Formats: sequence, C-alpha cells, structure tokens
Amino acid sequence: MKLKGVIFDFNGTLFWDTHLQEDSWDRFLEKYGFTLNEEEKKKYIHGINAKDTFEYLFKRKLNDAEVHRLTEEKEVIYRSMCLEHGMQLAPGAEQLIGFLAESGVALAIATASAKNNVDFFIQHFPLLNYFRPEHIIYNDGTMRGKPHPDLFNKAILAIGTKADETLIFEDSHAGLEAAIRSGAGEVIIVNSANADYNGYSCRQITHFNEVDTALFV
Repeated sequence: MKLKGVIFDFNGTLFWDTHLQEDSWDRFLEKYGFTLNEEEKKKYIHGINAKDTFEYLFKRKLNDAEVHRLTEEKEVIYRSMCLEHGMQLAPGAEQLIGFLAESGVALAIATASAKNNVDFFIQHFPLLNYFRPEHIIYNDGTMRGKPHPDLFNKAILAIGTKADETLIFEDSHAGLEAAIRSGAGEVIIVNSANADYNGYSCRQITHFNEVDTALFV
C-alpha cells in the first residue's frame, strides 16, 4: 500500500531544537528549585502537554490560567534561545516536504507545543508554504497529550487519510508511543539528538534524504 499522508511532529523532528529545549527547561526548573533526571525528563517533559508536565512538577492540579502563565514563562526563555542560536528546518526536511506536496501527499504537523510557540514557528519558518493552517495541530488544551494518540488522530482526520495509509515522523518516546497507538501505517524515528531508541522496531533516520520516496509514488 502506498502511503497517502504524512504527519510530522515538530520539536526535535522538523526543527532540531532538543538542546534548546533542554537548556530552557533547565533554566526554568532551576528557578523553581526542581531537579529532574534524564529518565524523568523523557517521561514527563519531552513531547508532553504542558499541563501534564506542570502538574507532575508541582504535584497538584493546576487551572488553565496557571498552566498558561507557567507555559509562557518557560517558552519565553526557549524562544529567546531559538533566536539567539539561529533557526532552520532539519536537514533535508524542506526538500522532502516539497517532494511530498508536489506528489499530492497530504501533509500535517502534530505538536505538543502551545499556540504561542506555533505562531512563533510560523513566523520564522516557511510552514504555510506547505501546510494548511488547519493541518497544523497543536496543544489547544482540549486533547490528551502524548503518549495518548489524540493529536495524531486529529491530524489524520484533518487530512482525510486512513491511519494505516499515513506515515508519522517522531523523535520523542512519548510521541512514538502516541504514533504507534494511532495505528499509523508507518512510524519513522527522527534521531536528531543521538538518543537511545532501544525497544522500538521502527526504522530510524538522521537526515530526511534517507526517506525512501518509493513509499509514496
């Protein structure tokens, strides 16, 4: 079966920003006196909805206003680091996306980022050249976060493909669990930070030119 749709996670997948995420989280955590080991970060931060992360950190339920305030506090640090270090899409990403668009493959982004960050990414990357605004699915507070498949399910519905004819690119462990649970026909790991994906049978890439275009045409 040829794949008819492709969904990209964003952070660590289309934009290789893992080091910036780590540094901005470390600065935020230090301010509040939190210390997390790498396993905790993998489980409770990377690819996770902000509400779930902050409720884990503060060990209580948080209302929407609190989540928004804390999210923006952390993301102001992150966005400043992005601008300071420079921003570009992942190696080979634009070429692959262009090929997919020209081939009639339906495209979407499904990210745990909140709207302010999504707006920031749209401002600094040519995403709207390839992705319809309604196909950029983000954390709007109405869906369960990864590892639940809700974001990917919504993206699949938005582009009108079946799950088993859709490919998902992911980098975080929570995101991979969500992608697999969505029933996607193919899941490809984007190993942008030289991480350990022991236990996953999905193929891995370190450059988007490694993707076999025969999957689509």
